Amino acid sequence: MEYKKKVDSISNLFGLTNKNRLKTDYCPLFVIGKYQTAPIIFFGVNPGYSSKNSPIEENEASKSWEHYQSLYLNYFQYFSRHKFESPFYTALWYLISGLTGTDYPIKRKWALFDKYLCNLELIPYHSEGIAFPTILKEKQLEYLKNRFTINIEFIKDFNPKLLIFNGKIWKTLLINYDLTEHSVRAPITNQFTMYSFELDGIPSVLFDRFFQRHFRGITNDDRMFTIPKLIHDRFNNLRENLSAV
Repeated sequence: MEYKKKVDSISNLFGLTNKNRLKTDYCPLFVIGKYQTAPIIFFGVNPGYSSKNSPIEENEASKSWEHYQSLYLNYFQYFSRHKFESPFYTALWYLISGLTGTDYPIKRKWALFDKYLCNLELIPYHSEGIAFPTILKEKQLEYLKNRFTINIEFIKDFNPKLLIFNGKIWKTLLINYDLTEHSVRAPITNQFTMYSFELDGIPSVLFDRFFQRHFRGITNDDRMFTIPKLIHDRFNNLRENLSAV
């Protein structure tokens, strides 16, 4: 009951209703993947919900603390074994393939992610959708800044090579509220812009909209070629650092 109250309080803080309301009966999800060794850290907004996949995942995660840790440390292997599919991860395969210069076929995307990728969530609670205000109230900003700081302090100890922030709320938080300095703005389409900067010396990029959605004018060629080239041109040593993995 205490957990449900906490999750509900965050939904209430941001005025989340209907499908955007955070689910109180699912385990929180903070970290996905081998965070100790993954060179690319992908910052999402919050874990989504699939009526098909999520109950199966939750059944495994809630068995014990040991099952929970093992599941999310080896999450991409778990997806591979259960033959789960995801439009989000299909789009991400193009981006990670382009960034790493590897030749993993799309059918082996889970092996690519298992080696190169870790996901961190801004809000660790599941929902079917999510929407935030562009102008944050003081308590909302305080909560999100604290979650951002916790994530950065946690992951920087493992020496990641690239941080990727995905979604409008990250633009609101990091750019509009000046949580980063010296960002370089690079429009990809008239509806989609990438920002690049460094956080504690770590190369970082931010997409001001969800990069996986086609209606922003982003194509798979942009994900595999255009965007990775812009990132590598901005950070000269990144290609070498990723190839050393």
